[in-house]
Amino acid sequence: MKSFLHFITITKLLVAVTCYAAFAQEEMTLPETDIYLLDISTDKKGYLVFENPALITKNEGYDNEPWWYPDGSAFLYAAVRDTTSRNDTLRSDIYKYTLSDQKITAIIRTPKTAEFSPMVPPNKVGISVVRVLEDDTTQMLERCMDKLDECEPLFPKIKKVGYYMWIDANRALLYIVGDPAILVVANSSTGKVDTVAEDVGRCLQKLPGKNLQIAFVDKGSNPWTIKLYDGKSGKVSGVVPTLEDQEDFCFMPDGSLLMGSGSKLYHYVPPVALATTARSQSSHSTTTTGKGAANSKNASNAQPEKPQDKKPKKKNDTGPWEEVADFDGTPVYQFYRLAVSPKGNKLALVTYLEEKPE
Repeated sequence: MKSFLHFITITKLLVAVTCYAAFAQEEMTLPETDIYLLDISTDKKGYLVFENPALITKNEGYDNEPWWYPDGSAFLYAAVRDTTSRNDTLRSDIYKYTLSDQKITAIIRTPKTAEFSPMVPPNKVGISVVRVLEDDTTQMLERCMDKLDECEPLFPKIKKVGYYMWIDANRALLYIVGDPAILVVANSSTGKVDTVAEDVGRCLQKLPGKNLQIAFVDKGSNPWTIKLYDGKSGKVSGVVPTLEDQEDFCFMPDGSLLMGSGSKLYHYVPPVALATTARSQSSHSTTTTGKGAANSKNASNAQPEKPQDKKPKKKNDTGPWEEVADFDGTPVYQFYRLAVSPKGNKLALVTYLEEKPE
């Protein structure tokens, strides 16, 4: 009887361990995503055109979170690669794609931890990342030295960082994982942490130019609204409602915004006050809001413009957002994250295979 009870105990323990392992693996499962690069230009009337989608990440698995270098020569991104190494645990590492030679280089490879959301910090020392430690629970903003694969926490007491954006050399806006997620500003020199907003989206974008303003999505408002945090005054102001149930967006160099919904890409030109902030500190020219007929197909296949196409499409239920591209029928018809190069001539799109990632 004792042996039988011992057998049951061991069996229950094994089942429990197996269930925990399966749960942990499910929690760490990353979506099948790829990064495409598109050309951005304007037609004779100044309307935006997005075309020539080129697949950059020709691997199965996770390729995501592109971040452009300030000079537009390359972008960093997070990816999972199977190197067949015994030490490789198939965790996310950091890679770099260089436009001039179309070369992909491994920048940070840490077999026991995962790195996401790469950026070069304002002080240009190393690469900042969200690092998921070996316990698969602790998530910290860290600085990694790319040639050594050594990382150090920048805010040691904050262990649930999901995403972030630098305000200046000492301060960062941090998305803290929770229900709901909260947005805080943390100062590495003083250790001070202040809450900015609650129930926020994952996407954080810095307004172009030498300013201290960062945009985020307030999900607590109805409808969801893109808002702007001013790192100088500490004030938060509304910009524009998002497209329905969408939270991924990015800025153009002139301060206008791009956001996707379904297979379509939309453009929003903000009020003069906001746009001027970016334009006055950017050498890039302003573009006209989209006409809704621009698409991602090669320009050589474009059909002659019909008279009725000369008028912008009606906004319908998209509010102030205007359609500038429909990628239906192209490899990038399912996309969500997006990043425009500093010069405004390239668009990095993250595509997915099945359901849209959370």
